[in-house]
Amino acid sequence: MPRLSLVLGSVLGAWLLGPATARAADGSDFDFYHENVMGTSLELRVRADGPETARWAEDRVLREIDRLSAIFSGYDPASEFRRWQAQPLNAGPVNVSPELFEVLQASDDWRARSGGAFDPRVEALTRLWTRCAREDRVPTAAERADAKALMSAPAWRLDPATGTALRLSDCPLTLNAIAKGDIVERAGRAALDPGRERGVRGLLLNVGGDLRAWGEPARTIGIVAPDADSESSPPLAFIEVRDKAVATSGRSQRGLRINGKWYSHIFDPRSGAPVEGVAQATVVAGRSAAADALATIFNVLSPEESLRLAATLPDVECLIVTADGRVVRSEGWHRLERQRPALALADGPEAKKEAVPAANPWAHEFELAIDFEINRPEAASGRYRRPYVAVWVEDKNGFPVRALALWVSFGGAGPYQWLPDLKHWYRSDKARRVVDKTNMIDTIARPTRPPGKYSLVWDGKDDRGKPLDRGDYTIFIDAAREHGTYQSIRKPVTLGDAPFTEPIAGGTEIKSATIEYRRKPAVK
Repeated sequence: MPRLSLVLGSVLGAWLLGPATARAADGSDFDFYHENVMGTSLELRVRADGPETARWAEDRVLREIDRLSAIFSGYDPASEFRRWQAQPLNAGPVNVSPELFEVLQASDDWRARSGGAFDPRVEALTRLWTRCAREDRVPTAAERADAKALMSAPAWRLDPATGTALRLSDCPLTLNAIAKGDIVERAGRAALDPGRERGVRGLLLNVGGDLRAWGEPARTIGIVAPDADSESSPPLAFIEVRDKAVATSGRSQRGLRINGKWYSHIFDPRSGAPVEGVAQATVVAGRSAAADALATIFNVLSPEESLRLAATLPDVECLIVTADGRVVRSEGWHRLERQRPALALADGPEAKKEAVPAANPWAHEFELAIDFEINRPEAASGRYRRPYVAVWVEDKNGFPVRALALWVSFGGAGPYQWLPDLKHWYRSDKARRVVDKTNMIDTIARPTRPPGKYSLVWDGKDDRGKPLDRGDYTIFIDAAREHGTYQSIRKPVTLGDAPFTEPIAGGTEIKSATIEYRRKPAVK
């Protein structure tokens, strides 16, 4: 079994999102997943001539991420970036690594190009608003003015001739809006460039919304809808990319709640306030650091300003969703966009049974949300492998009507090698045939979210998209860890006109879970 596996989740439903199982004539895809990588989830897909080559590439990617995180981390006091910031202002110019110098230099460039919409000094606003959120209040005008004053002085001066960086201000700094993209770019290159001679034909790496595709084949990517950002929600759009970076940033996964109101975690350095006009921006670019920075910039600028900036940049396209739901595309976006993949389910008596119209279907304003958190292994102090997980729904007769998620390792031998570890799921023959016969996409581009925490939403339809009746159903969650433990959760529910919320006790693999039958929430 591969050490780790890819795709933010192969999600089965009206559209099944996840790793393709077909063996390619010129190599196979080997998928790997990790949690708690740079504070989020990592997905890696390797097109390689064999499993050993794929595992070699995975090891190269992880080692490079570890090396670069030790340079750029804004959370680790031992990182080079934090140690440089800790230097007294009178320490003079400091020699920094070429990697840190390049990212500081790129930050200067993006601050100038964006008219100040990108600025590492925005950390002063993040700290202010986070502190005030803990007190359930917005910052006062005086507090915001103080933060803006702290941000007014230049942060550093770079000397390309000596490779030194001189700190000029005590303003706190962050590289979060560019460093992750730079790490993704360098990590993929560390595996692909020397790996070509070993039989590495292509990579798809996704770390918390920063996604990069190299080599073979062209990849189909789903763009998440900001108002339906669960693992099982159908994407807003599909694009096909080859040798491109894709980054998505928005307020759906991270933010602050103050007096019941949701505020974005992205701040406008010019105004000192959280952004409000844009819900989400997705950027396609030639390099990951550029896509990462622009995804943040396009949340801060107005859509019209973003389109003008994108038009001046080579190889950059974007899709922006405004807070009121308007979708704005750059001029060349249509060249990337593809039709929604078709659904192909198995034929047979089960299919005919599902085609019968519901006599008493769900009300359209209801949905069933399943939130759960994966347990971190006791021995894990850093990143850890995601266990294999299946989530599905059965009707009162025990018939599986909807598969919501299936996360397993897919490799050259196909998925069935490991599906038996998910014991209850594997016994469902119909569900396995859905996996076998459904068209899939490669991954989902979405804003960064915390590691190990997942949300699935069931819309009351079966695997063919047909409405189901209200009544009695059972929610199942199967989880199994490689050479480890197995946990199965079974929760009967009755779905009608009354909302409810029910917690589910955790276990060895699933730390906790909650089922909420609710009216569809308003867009944040």
